[in-house]
Amino acid sequence: MGDVKASEIAAFLGAELVGENITIYSVSSLSNPKQNTLVFAKKPFRQVDVQHFLVLCTKAILQEADSVSALSYIVVKNPRLAFAKVVQHFFVEKNQSYIHPTAVVAEDADIHPSVSIGAYCVVESGVSISEGTIIKNHVVISENVKIGKFCYIKSGAVIGEEGFGFDFEEDKTPVRLPHLGSVEIGDHVEIGSNTTVARGTLDNTVISDHVKIDDQVFIAHNVTIKRSSLVIACAQISGSVVVNQNVWVGPNSSIIQKTKIGEGAMIGIGTVVTSDVEATQKVMGFSGVPLKTLLRFLKVLRRD
Repeated sequence: MGDVKASEIAAFLGAELVGENITIYSVSSLSNPKQNTLVFAKKPFRQVDVQHFLVLCTKAILQEADSVSALSYIVVKNPRLAFAKVVQHFFVEKNQSYIHPTAVVAEDADIHPSVSIGAYCVVESGVSISEGTIIKNHVVISENVKIGKFCYIKSGAVIGEEGFGFDFEEDKTPVRLPHLGSVEIGDHVEIGSNTTVARGTLDNTVISDHVKIDDQVFIAHNVTIKRSSLVIACAQISGSVVVNQNVWVGPNSSIIQKTKIGEGAMIGIGTVVTSDVEATQKVMGFSGVPLKTLLRFLKVLRRD
């Protein structure tokens, strides 16, 4: 972290700087901009009292910026995305690798030297954690879990414990089915606080590259989540579900076991999915009714 010139930020983004090459010390919001900071604008904005700050914006926004022409601008296609990249590169303190003295790490665990492991973590036998991964505090990683490069696992996550699987005696007494698989996590995966990822029954539970899982999510045994999908807070995904790439699973949604969610699908907030969802389909409500069908149904109800 440190001072950076506007021209350095423009060069990093491969974009055009318009205006003075000011020094940027930090970041702020456009609703409350600070002197010599970086902000981003998604729509045209009015004159503000601060005289010197740097705005990431589109060409269209810049063309409407006559009243604030004294400011400095960098022209980009997606200001919010550009802002995220700049903040990560210039204004976030780089992680220092360490293993906290209270962490319990098995002797045969394969931990890359650049990995960070926080306070009171447990890393069991056979675990592999690759380059640049950050494990926060009170995380449990059970035996034989594989975690890829540059992952971020937040406090309280539990990865690789046995799932919930039983069969029954004739008198209905439940008998636990042992879970002998593990969990495979790809590169650049994020797993939120107090999230649980259960191990597979025989095969592994698989979380692919660039998947982002929010806080307080439950991922059951043998689930596969493919590249760049997002699973949002308090969602639960039952056993053997396949979530294809670029899927958005909304908060508090539930997906019944052995269903398939097609590429690019969106599962709405609080949705209960009881059957397969087609690629790019949006579903909402109980039983995951396609959004267009649900809206037509509601329109008829309101008419009555």
